Amino acid sequence: QNVDILLNDLQLQPFEVKHNDFSTPMECAMDSTPAPPVHTTPPLPTTTPAPPVGHFNVTKNGTTDACILLQLGAQFSIAYETEMNTTEHAVFYLPADATATGFCASDAAGITLTFSEDNSLYIEFANFANFTNDEFVIYELWVLFATKPPLFPDAKDTNGTVYVRAFPELGNLAPLGDSYRCNSDQTLNLNNLSNVVFFDFKVQPFQVTNNTFGKESVCDLDKTTPQPITTPQATTTPQATTTLEPTTAPPETTPANSTSTGFTTTAPDNATTAAPTTSTMTTTPVSTTKSVSPPGPSGGVIAAAVLVPLIVIVLAVAGFLYYRKRRGGGDRYQRFGGAL
Repeated sequence: QNVDILLNDLQLQPFEVKHNDFSTPMECAMDSTPAPPVHTTPPLPTTTPAPPVGHFNVTKNGTTDACILLQLGAQFSIAYETEMNTTEHAVFYLPADATATGFCASDAAGITLTFSEDNSLYIEFANFANFTNDEFVIYELWVLFATKPPLFPDAKDTNGTVYVRAFPELGNLAPLGDSYRCNSDQTLNLNNLSNVVFFDFKVQPFQVTNNTFGKESVCDLDKTTPQPITTPQATTTPQATTTLEPTTAPPETTPANSTSTGFTTTAPDNATTAAPTTSTMTTTPVSTTKSVSPPGPSGGVIAAAVLVPLIVIVLAVAGFLYYRKRRGGGDRYQRFGGAL
């Protein structure tokens, strides 16, 4: 009989075994074939679907001529009461396939967008010639919703309705015959708890020609003109300005001549005493008066301080000698007086 033996994980060395261990192995041809690479396909990234944007119109009675053109994406956030007596918010979008109905007039136009049978959004536009300067505004906005699943999960009253009316204050949108565009998010508050956010909003409710939008008036949110960046300039601190008032030196004072027999002495001419002077410092922008210390003694004052005592001593010695001479003091005093 034919017998097949299958060997695997085989490692064999029948000769020249050293240290009771295998030598460097030689692999068989089957082990040398590289295993085929495993290709792993990465999962595709999940993308969040873009919010729906609908294109709607209202036509004149019995014609195909549009009198209102509207492009709109809207997200609602509506407060409602749950079975647990708590207040929750139902958040959902306006479907792009909502049904549009409405009316057109010379001074007012309205469009109603109905979806999910019992839910609707109504927008009314107006142009009051005396108030809007031939431009149109959103006059009023109201929403009507049935509080039942799936839009209102766990609602306490599944047969109830939510009706909210509001008067948005967006100001004048565009001149008659033009369209208004605002791609940015605009939040319109319905009440303290509910709101609707418009995005990719474009509308022309008056004077539509050839079923196409007219010239666009863009909202301020879409205007991307950067504001000028002002770099503050370095502020220079004004330097203090000092104005010195002219000072008048006091008149020189000369002591009267002193005369004695045989000796005449005159006081020096520069014997003056400097009076302290003050100067006014005016600092811009704040006026400040700064007192200036009086100057130190001048050279004439120092000379007078030295010479006056010396003159007094000389006069005293001369008087003494004169007195001795009158009394017959002798040649010694006369010689001493002559030397002086």
